[in-house]
Amino acid sequence: MKKLLTIGLLCMGVFFQSCELYDTYKDEVTAEFIGETVAFSVATPSGEADSVKENSVPLSLEVRMPMAINTTRGIEVTYSFGGAATYGVDFTAKAIERNNPNAEEVTEKFATASGGQFIIKNRTLSQDDDGEQNFTNTRNTATIEISPLVVQGVDKEGGKTLDIILESARNLDDGEEITVGQGGIRKVYNLVIEDIHCPTRLDGTYSAEMTTEEGTVAVDDVTLTTVDPLANPDNIWGLYNISNIAGNFQDIPFQIIDQCGEFLGPSDNYISLQGETLEGGKISLEVLFSDGTTTKQWVLVLTKK
Repeated sequence: MKKLLTIGLLCMGVFFQSCELYDTYKDEVTAEFIGETVAFSVATPSGEADSVKENSVPLSLEVRMPMAINTTRGIEVTYSFGGAATYGVDFTAKAIERNNPNAEEVTEKFATASGGQFIIKNRTLSQDDDGEQNFTNTRNTATIEISPLVVQGVDKEGGKTLDIILESARNLDDGEEITVGQGGIRKVYNLVIEDIHCPTRLDGTYSAEMTTEEGTVAVDDVTLTTVDPLANPDNIWGLYNISNIAGNFQDIPFQIIDQCGEFLGPSDNYISLQGETLEGGKISLEVLFSDGTTTKQWVLVLTKK
């Protein structure tokens, strides 16, 4: 009981300390207790890797000081890359600092093939009218953003590994070295960038069904057409024009990206989509429309004629 009480007091008494630092109970009971550290907020389990596809949306990895460190200028963190993936070919990366009073994304620092550096500063406390202390922003964190690229013809079955490694940290006030990681964890984030260069031949006319909260109805036929290379300057693999993504709601031409039988939509201010190939080769697209006032959601299922 005394030991449990001591642990509880540590969690309550350490400034800015969170007790939810570990991915499993085993990690928590075996990890070394370290005071001044920087670490990934979430770690990949030992021996496992997260998975992203080439050309997918950027992956944001939060790095934080779990507890405040006595520093005015901040903690400078150095990170590097390991694995088979090549910077500038398979991925790019940047660090986003949130060190202004409003915690906006004010500084972006692009990496190089060897990695990069960024600074984390402490959050600021203020007192409300009742004397309660509150954090005024979400500093004590930064983000490493990984953007998987796509290069036509560079294929690798099983994908390519990418390790994002927190190499070192130092207090900019006095140069003192700060520990990275939480004991043996939260120092390395392991990724596999999956290949998406699969044969794709979806051109043609499709019968379509649309499912909303009101039920499923047949809608007008839909055509898929490979985007002309001249209209595809980013050389996006598997990019198709779709004649109508909205069924009977409205005639809305759009684009979809075939990623080995899974589907994404290019960036759009109003429409987002994801999809998959069903049994028998049917294509199921989950579509979300929002203009800030109206939100609609539906599923469009396409069957090739």
